[in-house]
Amino acid sequence: MNLKTLRSFILLAAAWGFLSGCDSLESMRDTVKDRVAGVPPKVRVVDGESRGTYEAARLAMEKLGYRFASGGLAQGRLEGLTRIDGGRDFGSSRQRSISIHLEPLDGGKIEVQVLLTEIVDEGSERAAGGPTETPLRESSGYDIFFAELERQLQGGKGK
Repeated sequence: MNLKTLRSFILLAAAWGFLSGCDSLESMRDTVKDRVAGVPPKVRVVDGESRGTYEAARLAMEKLGYRFASGGLAQGRLEGLTRIDGGRDFGSSRQRSISIHLEPLDGGKIEVQVLLTEIVDEGSERAAGGPTETPLRESSGYDIFFAELERQLQGGKGK
C-alpha cells in the first residue's frame, strides 16, 4: 500500500466517522474492542459463602431456563445452556449460554462474574464455518440473573 492510498483511506474513514455520528463510531469501536479483547463479564459482589452462593447461582440459572452443562463448586464456576430455538429461517437455530465464575473475597463476600453468549447457527447452506458465538455486552439478562440470584440467596422469597 503506498502513501497516497493510505492517506486516502484515512481521509475516507475520518469522513465516514464524522458523517455517521458519534453513536455509530462508538458502536464500531466497541465491536472491534470486543473482538480483540473480548467482552468483560458483568460483576457483582454478594454476601455469602462459597457453597451457598454456588447453589443459589445454580438455582437462579435453572429458574431462568438454563440447563446445567458443566462446572462445579471446586472450580467455582457454572456453565449453562438454554434450549435450542428455531431461528428466523428454516434450518437455523438460536441458543444462549451463561458462564458464571465465583471468586471468594475477604469478609464473607463472593464476587460473581457472569457472561452471556448468544449462539446462532444459520443453517448448513449459508454457514460453512458452523455456529457463531457472540458474547453479549449489554443485555437485560444480566440484571434478571442478578435479581434472581439475590432472591435465591435470601431463601427463594418472592418467587
